[in-house]
Amino acid sequence: MSKVAAPTVAFTEPLTSPPRVHYPGTLAELLEVAGTRKRIVEAWGVSARTYDTRKRSPGTCTVGELQQLARVLQVSEEELFAVVRAEAAAANTRQVEAKG
Repeated sequence: MSKVAAPTVAFTEPLTSPPRVHYPGTLAELLEVAGTRKRIVEAWGVSARTYDTRKRSPGTCTVGELQQLARVLQVSEEELFAVVRAEAAAANTRQVEAKG
């Protein structure tokens, strides 16, 4: 059975010359290249601890947080949601397999 490629979000760092394009496959990877933690915490209106929780467990993100993140980073909401859904599904599969 062939493995389906995980979704990614194309993210460009506009302040670099030439602009660097990243293709993170997880929310954590996206947040690493997205800029400062402070920028995202302010955009989400959450504590740094909540940010860390979201980074570790993307399934805990709210729809509003993901929509705000897409706006701040100027990325497609659909692509961002696809990455988070795939990551959360993989985490759930690992939990089920660990219990089974």
